[in-house]
Amino acid sequence: MSRRALTAARLASQVWLLVLVWPLWTAFRTAGPAEVALIVALTCVFAFCWARVMWRVMGVGGPDLRSVALLLGSAAALYPLLGAPWAYTSYVLVISVLGTLRPVFFAAGLVVTMVVNVAVLIAHGEGFVWWVPLVMALEAGAVRGMVHMRDLIMELGRARAESERLAVENERLRFARDLHDILGHTLTSITIRSQLAARLAETDPARAAEEMGGVERTARQALDDVRDAVAGYRAVSLPEELGNARAALDLAGIRLTVSGAGPVPPGSESLLAWVVREAVTNVLRHSGATRCWITLGPRSLEITDDGRAGAGAGPGTGLLGLAERVEAAGGTLEAGARQAGGYRLRVEVP
Repeated sequence: MSRRALTAARLASQVWLLVLVWPLWTAFRTAGPAEVALIVALTCVFAFCWARVMWRVMGVGGPDLRSVALLLGSAAALYPLLGAPWAYTSYVLVISVLGTLRPVFFAAGLVVTMVVNVAVLIAHGEGFVWWVPLVMALEAGAVRGMVHMRDLIMELGRARAESERLAVENERLRFARDLHDILGHTLTSITIRSQLAARLAETDPARAAEEMGGVERTARQALDDVRDAVAGYRAVSLPEELGNARAALDLAGIRLTVSGAGPVPPGSESLLAWVVREAVTNVLRHSGATRCWITLGPRSLEITDDGRAGAGAGPGTGLLGLAERVEAAGGTLEAGARQAGGYRLRVEVP
């Protein structure tokens, strides 16, 4: 509920204080000045406490027990001063305050209020009062229902705030994962090309210049990828990533073999492209491999290498993010050392 709507609801609730007009009007017609002053003072205490309790309860706070105690005390003191009109009207406000207390205190207070009101009415010669406890019971049910609704609204508000917090946190994690996946591959490619250009600078200046041109293009592509990620619409292509992987592995002297065919599920192409990017980046960084194999299936992708066991396609800070990405899409990821040496990473998609 917005602050403006909450304030409007709080102010609207104060209209119920108008039920005090009848007992006050009746008493002022016959009471003396001193009695009128006492009635006004007690009624102001009663009204102030009732308004304070309702204002707090309709917000985020619980009832002010001190105000509840003052309200009940002033209500009791007004019975002998206002008589039957007070007994006919005051329970409307008293029960609404009692409804904000714990169920056991509410039930006890309701019984006491019923007994006191009926006794006062009978003492003032009101014989037809059987309906008063019935009306009080109905109001008590309505009050408890509204209190329960208020609790549900507050719980919904807390759940919505928590959901928004988690959405922001998940978006941060997603962006961090995407940024890692985007920059990890391209920066690794830039490093390899730069090292190659440095080695060729004296022996083959033309080839070195060509490699540095490749570094520039890769850096520009990385910048575009980051901009796309920030814009939130980055969708990588599997054929494009396979081409990038082959180019990067060739530069590092790693022979790539791609096998398998068949249509990849359209909804999984981007996911498999991310897998290729992260796995090949780790092969380049950690494996020391000379061969790498990528095997495509209708619903799977497997990447293996012949490098150091436990240091190839799987290790790296991106593996955890990759596993989260695959799991979120309903797939499974397996990674581990091969018996024949090297490393194996396999992903199954829905």
